[in-house]
Amino acid sequence: MNRASAEDVLAARLFLHAAFPAMRIPLTEDPKFVKKFEKLDLVVEFKAEDDENPLAAHMVFLTEARAGATAGGKRFKVYEGVYDGAFGDLKVIRMHFKSIKSLLGLFKGNTPLEMLGIVPSVLKNIFTRGFFSFLFLMLSLMKMMPDSVPGVDQPFEQYLKVKMSLYMITTAMSKATKLGYEPMVKWTEPQTDRIYQFKVGPTLVEGKEIYPEIGAYLRVKYGKTKAGRGIYARKSPFVLLSFPNPDGCIAILSGKPFVEAVVEGCVEIIGAGDSYAITFNDRMMDIQDKLIPSKFLKH
Repeated sequence: MNRASAEDVLAARLFLHAAFPAMRIPLTEDPKFVKKFEKLDLVVEFKAEDDENPLAAHMVFLTEARAGATAGGKRFKVYEGVYDGAFGDLKVIRMHFKSIKSLLGLFKGNTPLEMLGIVPSVLKNIFTRGFFSFLFLMLSLMKMMPDSVPGVDQPFEQYLKVKMSLYMITTAMSKATKLGYEPMVKWTEPQTDRIYQFKVGPTLVEGKEIYPEIGAYLRVKYGKTKAGRGIYARKSPFVLLSFPNPDGCIAILSGKPFVEAVVEGCVEIIGAGDSYAITFNDRMMDIQDKLIPSKFLKH
């Protein structure tokens, strides 16, 4: 019987609808990916078989000209389900997996053997234009892994890691709540309208700003959640996690204990709900752990 556990179904959905959208950042800000995709109109479809919870999502990549002719005008977006032809007769790269476990092996596998589920899709699409461009873009998700720790001598890599990670984790926390993940539901249900805000200072080199401030937030209101980008402007944050620069944020993303990070000045907690910051961090780490290989988990 091909039936994934509830935990694996949740993890797979978080990959499809929280991790995948984070690819927009290198796609639009990393010059090598901007160049690779500027002339590509392409759909990449992911599908995992399961007797109870079959999963499917597709990513649409459009040139600037084609995107301008659509209602939304977006060059990249992730959609639920298989591609239905909504953007015309585009080339479709189909990444199909025999099970959800096989799909997760690609993203969370600890060994090359666990990642073999991608082989049939590689063989099927190897000569399709744009396939290897997409594979390299997908590999950029590895920047969010705990063992990816760029130093201050790699400012662009630090900027990408922090921005991708914060966008992904806030989206994943919101998505997990919507999917009924019990720890998130229990944590959010009693809370009034609250903003949990991340703010990361700009990247400076010799006193000059080379990459801008990064902001992301999670809005919580009586069991409902919404992830957002930038700084929430309509009300003060209930909890503000303020990092002086990306280097301080990477310390927490890479596993430094939260209280220790506060003591060392990696992060400052601001707001009326500072006592909630630790539980917020616990929930954040719980969701992150569902998206990383088990070798990174503390046993």
